[in-house]
Amino acid sequence: MANRSGLKRLALAAVTVAILIVLARAVDWRELKSAFAGAQWEPLVAAALLTLLFPVLNTFRWLAVLRAAGARMSWMRAFRITMACWPVGTLTPGKAGELLKATALRDRALGLGTVLAERLVDVAVLGCFGAIFGLVAGSAIASLIGVAAVCAVIGFVLMAGVAARMLSAKPIGAKIAGFLELFPRLARQPGLLMACVLSSALNWFLSMAQLWFLLEAFGAPASLVLIMGILPAATFAGLIPITIAGAGTRDGALILLAGGLIDSAPLLAASVVYTFLGYFLLGIAGLPFLGELTKGKRGH
Repeated sequence: MANRSGLKRLALAAVTVAILIVLARAVDWRELKSAFAGAQWEPLVAAALLTLLFPVLNTFRWLAVLRAAGARMSWMRAFRITMACWPVGTLTPGKAGELLKATALRDRALGLGTVLAERLVDVAVLGCFGAIFGLVAGSAIASLIGVAAVCAVIGFVLMAGVAARMLSAKPIGAKIAGFLELFPRLARQPGLLMACVLSSALNWFLSMAQLWFLLEAFGAPASLVLIMGILPAATFAGLIPITIAGAGTRDGALILLAGGLIDSAPLLAASVVYTFLGYFLLGIAGLPFLGELTKGKRGH
């Protein structure tokens, strides 16, 4: 199993590097090199500082879901677990590292329910950004992808509610009730739902602002509305499980969706640094927390 997992990561790394090389050649190596060489430090620092807020907002979002589930956890413990998830989430496709959060609760089904509810809110919020601002920015594809994401969340929630009712009388129903019913429980608590939505919305807005600062740094200032319109669709493309942390797929999607409105070389440079700050840098910062979490599990 360990060998298979290692080979899978090597394959993901190889695909990631291959896609980035293809993109770099497509935009012209010299222009890409020039973009990095001429980077302005002030917006780079501003973008880097925004990274510090992402784990904080992720923690607030998860705590809102935990409280809706009736679980109690201190903010600091939730923050430590959130940080511990980052290295695993960076190296596994599709945010699979978030599943580590489920192990923090004694009821694993309920723990999985908190992760699922949190992801559903996050996808719905990002989809709303894409649907609205994609339309405003004039990108019909980005807008349609956003609408599709919101519809997928609504469909999943409706199906989960039906499944919970159908299985309620069966032995398996009691085991998965916490998993299937958590989102409806969250929806019945407007204050906690609003806290979850606002934390997610602010997190994504700051992510978009981060990319905006990076484009400023690499000499390709762009409309924030355009970034808010195309980044959601590019982020969904980055969830396709063929690269590490969505690198390459998200970058390529951004270039395609920008449609020449942003110079490709500085956009690629900004996107690469965006991935480094939001995924790899936080993944490195999360390693001590992951070690602490795994050590605690061995102790038990």
